[in-house]
Amino acid sequence: MPQRLVPPLSKSDAQRALVLADILGVSQASLLPAGEALPRDVEVLRAGLSALRSPTSRIDCHDGGAPFRFLVGQAAVLPERAVDFVGTPRLGARPHEPLLRALREALGVTVTSGQPWPVRVETRALRRGVAFRVPGAESSQYASSLLLAAARLSSLSGEAVAVEVEGALTSEGYFALTESWLHRCGFSLAPVRAPVAAPPFPRIPGDWSSLGYLLALSWVCGLPVARLERNTGHPDERLAAHLASAGLSVSDRLTGVPKRGVDVDAEACPDAVPTLAVLATRLPAPSVFRRVGVLRHKESDRVEGVRALLAAAGLTSRLDGETLTVFPGAARDFGFAPRDDHRLAMSAAVLARLHRVRGEVSSPECVAKSFPGFWAEVAKCDAASR
Repeated sequence: MPQRLVPPLSKSDAQRALVLADILGVSQASLLPAGEALPRDVEVLRAGLSALRSPTSRIDCHDGGAPFRFLVGQAAVLPERAVDFVGTPRLGARPHEPLLRALREALGVTVTSGQPWPVRVETRALRRGVAFRVPGAESSQYASSLLLAAARLSSLSGEAVAVEVEGALTSEGYFALTESWLHRCGFSLAPVRAPVAAPPFPRIPGDWSSLGYLLALSWVCGLPVARLERNTGHPDERLAAHLASAGLSVSDRLTGVPKRGVDVDAEACPDAVPTLAVLATRLPAPSVFRRVGVLRHKESDRVEGVRALLAAAGLTSRLDGETLTVFPGAARDFGFAPRDDHRLAMSAAVLARLHRVRGEVSSPECVAKSFPGFWAEVAKCDAASR
């Protein structure tokens, strides 16, 4: 078989799938490819779901925002539980209180924070007649966590559970992805009600957040990309449309000569922004990234992280309020510390290869959070480019 660049399974899809499989009693092993290294966030969530079967547990979420938020919602609806959550300082510094408050108010459970760790969840009897309410402005993960909590609670109680999002919803594509997974697993929505008989469990697709790096590498080395599926519902699939808008062609690889820059709404595909930003340096005109504030509360402040990466390589960007402009240019050899942020580390590796310069990335192991096989795929690209 010809050499291909292979992304991991979608981290976002896999996390939602594992929670719903656990609720429905579907074997996790049947969903995941045997022998394939999984994103660390998926492993963290998987271990956390197993730990929640015990009345008392301690769950280390490391730096995983989605694993922590999804698991804390699951813990809060399970009866007779005492669960301590811990994680990294960076995860503890990210905003979680709107979700914790929503759980306290709807369920009457005890949720305490050790500023930041541990976060302790204590529950008593199964709660009935529940309706969740949470603001949508800071993170769609709060609302997704409550949808998944409502799915478990409905399965346990037999009742419908309402989830109301107050105000505008940030990164609503990820909330829509959660709704899609519930729907495909047989749950009714608005309110959430468990299926009487669940349909066959859906398959987990490839990861569009990771496919962006591989498409950029394919533009350099010409290798095709595997698991490049369309109409997955993943917000970062918008990356393909942005590349097409620049005049490039996306098939099983990225080809063509770009004709213009890109104009990107960061809130619609936040995890694709670092990838598109480094690609923008090879486009013939400036590229604009709007509403980038959503990137400040990720594993690092990715607005400043992207700007620091570009500056290290001698490239230019400008930040005006919530709008980031990236200018085309020629990169120089650079060294970069990605702040233990997997997306910045992978973007740095892609930037070096797009410009055929030397790029030294410290803490390269941080990519394991979403793409443990990333450096092996980069090596394929390097070999094909010689």
